Amino acid sequence: MSEKEFLPTTVCNMQLNVPPRQRPIVRSVCGPDYMPRSTESVQSAISMEPQNVTVKFCIAPDKLIAQVYPNCMTMAEVKQDVARRFEVDPMLLLIKQEGSLICNTVPIYATISDEFGIHKFDLELAQKPKVDECDPSPKLSLRVYYEKYRLPDYLTVHISGEDTEDGQPKNIVVEIENSAIEKPFLCGYQDKKTGKQYLDAFTQTGPYFDKWKYKRYRTRDTQTWEHKEKILNTAHEQSVQCYLDKINIRYESTATDFEIIPGKYQTYAQIERAEHKLEKILLIQRNWRRWILWKYIHLRAAEYRRLVKNRLDEDERYEKCVEQRVERNEKIKQFPRTNDDFDLLFAEISRWKRAELKRIAANYEGPARISEVNILLDKEISLLNGVERQRRLVHLAMEDFRNDQLLKKMGKPIEWIGYNDTKIHMDLLRTQRVRFLTEIYKDLRKTDDKEKRLELLGRVMQLVAEESCFPNFAELFDLFDRERNLLLYTRSCDVEILRKRQNILFFELIKFQKNGIPDKVPSRMCIVCKKVKPYAEFAIRTRQSHVDTCKHCYYLKLVATENNVYQSILRCIQRDERKRKCASSFAFVIQQDDVRHLIDKIWHGHSALSKSENLNELRLPRWNKSDDWSPWNCICLTERETRDHYKIEDLEKVYDPKFILHVANSHMLARNLFHTLAAVATEFQETGLWWKVGMNKQRSSKLDAE
Repeated sequence: MSEKEFLPTTVCNMQLNVPPRQRPIVRSVCGPDYMPRSTESVQSAISMEPQNVTVKFCIAPDKLIAQVYPNCMTMAEVKQDVARRFEVDPMLLLIKQEGSLICNTVPIYATISDEFGIHKFDLELAQKPKVDECDPSPKLSLRVYYEKYRLPDYLTVHISGEDTEDGQPKNIVVEIENSAIEKPFLCGYQDKKTGKQYLDAFTQTGPYFDKWKYKRYRTRDTQTWEHKEKILNTAHEQSVQCYLDKINIRYESTATDFEIIPGKYQTYAQIERAEHKLEKILLIQRNWRRWILWKYIHLRAAEYRRLVKNRLDEDERYEKCVEQRVERNEKIKQFPRTNDDFDLLFAEISRWKRAELKRIAANYEGPARISEVNILLDKEISLLNGVERQRRLVHLAMEDFRNDQLLKKMGKPIEWIGYNDTKIHMDLLRTQRVRFLTEIYKDLRKTDDKEKRLELLGRVMQLVAEESCFPNFAELFDLFDRERNLLLYTRSCDVEILRKRQNILFFELIKFQKNGIPDKVPSRMCIVCKKVKPYAEFAIRTRQSHVDTCKHCYYLKLVATENNVYQSILRCIQRDERKRKCASSFAFVIQQDDVRHLIDKIWHGHSALSKSENLNELRLPRWNKSDDWSPWNCICLTERETRDHYKIEDLEKVYDPKFILHVANSHMLARNLFHTLAAVATEFQETGLWWKVGMNKQRSSKLDAE
């Protein structure tokens, strides 16, 4: 091999040809200067020309690595490069030779080399103090070294003078050729957490042999090639004559000859594979269809299990709701608070009375029956008196609470939304006065001792003296004066009735406004009690055409029913309409009484399908689920039937024609009954004013201005 043609003038490690920012950084000199053994070695070292040398590092007895460095590099630079390869801190590396530590300022040529010019060192890692127990300790891992940094492309080989032609030792740079190939990925999977690949198959096929690649290469294989001779057949066919004897000649006819053209060579395994190709294709197709069927069965089975689980969850949720409803009803019966709660008790009494009358009619006749009816009447009267007594107590207990809520509302500052949706609060003198008097009102209702009460009465009388414009001023002042005289001049007295009247008049004083001008409230006379009352005291229903009966008289006309049941049905209707984004539905206009009328009068108090009369299970879903809910687009069903009804796409394919006709007749009755509601809805929808119902006036005015 010619050195002039192939060897570079300056040989360096290819790994050091990195950008400037990745080159080793030489740290400041640490430790004393290196003392050479003799002055001759110093002079020879100074006069030595820079050249590349091979450096070996011994990490363990069976772990060695080699690198090529210029002989002028110092140990600090070598540590920088080695630390970069092992991904450790260079301050932790220790380089030793023959058991002694080498300083960072010592160059490579100043160290000991063997007969082949190779410098051998022991590479160790200093102990790093642990700051955190979770911080892993650094180590010299060959896996990190070989995974991220490839071997050098050139190695320096020293040839002694005995093996050279001119008898002079030489250093020859040998290029390392990387003939590794990337094996194709056949099949496998990869762990998402660790990133490790698991291969199901691999190939041993070597790289493609490229003849042109080695045309200009001078390697040992080409220099030691041995030429061999090989006997081949003739290039052309030649005809010959075969003599049977010296006279007769054998003739071979060409009529039965045939020509064989050689094709591509095939092994026996390839021929067998080609013959069984169709069988393999059928086997693959059969297994593919089997896998598709297996997948389809598993998907359908999973879907079936999901549907069964959902059905069981729905049943469990329904049973839980029923239990909660029963518990809530029992709690209401034990501790009634509202009018609906007491109506539930009255309905229970009425149901109990009907059952007892039915039992008496079946078991008794004549005088015995009359006596049993009288006993039943006495029991009913006692039950009704007890419920009414409890109702009176609850009403009195809730009166103070309602008064406190009214005073709190009156003393609240005025709020409105201003510019850029900013909430503005305005506290008027009127609201401040209400809050001040409310605190005094709370003190008056307390039962304090005699001295504190007299002091409070003195302050209140001074305050009331300023409210002379109050119509009942004289009576209120006289009541406070009388209580003070009683507390001063008597030892024991009962002033509870006196204080109740004081609280009533003082409450009226808080509500009184000095400059308030009473507004003319629209009023009307009730046709039952013949009293003139404002419109707020009248019962308004969607079925009526004019206002005629007040709430009190209308309540007396009604039979005691379970209003909570109808209220829950109305909430279910409104909840379903909100989910369907139907804000213009009639479900938000009708009231609790209308739902009761629909169930009792139109659907006769039972389900249209199963004839179930349990009010707790009845619902009013849509009949045609594509249209908005309305009294003429609903049907009375139980909760389970409602879920099944909403799954039907075509009603005519599922329901009987007679049943569909029955539902249509009920819808006609509901449309005639709620004709006023239908007319109002038509007006709002045709004029486009429906979307403005319940909106903020300020925002609606802004929209109109735009």
